[in-house]
Amino acid sequence: MAVFVPINFGAQVEVVFVLGGEPVENRLWFYFDNPPFDLTALQGLADGVYAWHTTNILPFLSADLQLAAVEAKDWTTNPPAIIAVAGPPINGGVAETSHSANVAAFVAFRWPLQLARLRRNGNFVPGVPVSAVDLNTPTASFRSAMFEGYAALIDAARLFTPVLNWRWVVTSQFLARMPRAEQLVGECIGPVRAKKIRLGQRRKRLPIS
Repeated sequence: MAVFVPINFGAQVEVVFVLGGEPVENRLWFYFDNPPFDLTALQGLADGVYAWHTTNILPFLSADLQLAAVEAKDWTTNPPAIIAVAGPPINGGVAETSHSANVAAFVAFRWPLQLARLRRNGNFVPGVPVSAVDLNTPTASFRSAMFEGYAALIDAARLFTPVLNWRWVVTSQFLARMPRAEQLVGECIGPVRAKKIRLGQRRKRLPIS
């Protein structure tokens, strides 16, 4: 079982997909400026991430991929005291076959400059259309779409309900290979440059619970 490392006044958002009959997920982290937050605020976070993803990321992914749900979880306690879920399920917007579920575009996220040496967070984006890869490299147009889509999350998060409370953050759970007492948090300054978005292979198709 994975070690639980809390974030004071923070939440984990799981973006849950289905591809080829198998579940795949990505996670994002958010911090609440004026704690504590309640179920209404957490639902605003889930709804906001769902709207951001379906507007900025999913239209560039294969129709074989289904965004099943977005789940926002209070990450101050284990198990989470409150959970919010957003939907409905919706498929990607490109009418093409997808690469397999364990092949994805890796989009790394940047720490604020004073913490830039910490290990980067990132998402392995599934459902990459076959035409979006050329010689094992994402095409320039696909990389640009992923860059612009994730960059949009910085400002979008500030408009999630309640407005001007949620921030997209990156986190560090370990120090010298040992779990921290609580996760170190830094406000995300966006994805790496588009040309650094690469095709990668997910080490695990299914999440560890």
